[in-house]
Amino acid sequence: MAINVTVGTPTAIKVSVGTSNPINTSIVSKRTSTKIETLADVDLTGVEDGYTLIYNTATNKWEAADPASEVVLDNIDGGTY
Repeated sequence: MAINVTVGTPTAIKVSVGTSNPINTSIVSKRTSTKIETLADVDLTGVEDGYTLIYNTATNKWEAADPASEVVLDNIDGGTY
């Protein structure tokens, strides 16, 4: 049994298995890009070089923060191995 795959246009793929009828599919994905400051749940107010995004449950947003002052290493549990 042979499987034939034919790629025509970038949005259509034709697949046939043996002598059965071809199955036509469409690809619905698109590659896009966006800037982080355009995301609704990200607040970059006061961002500086070296900052990281930390999630704030009170505001339900990712906020730019200095990890040296915001992250308490004693609160990080990496698990037991």
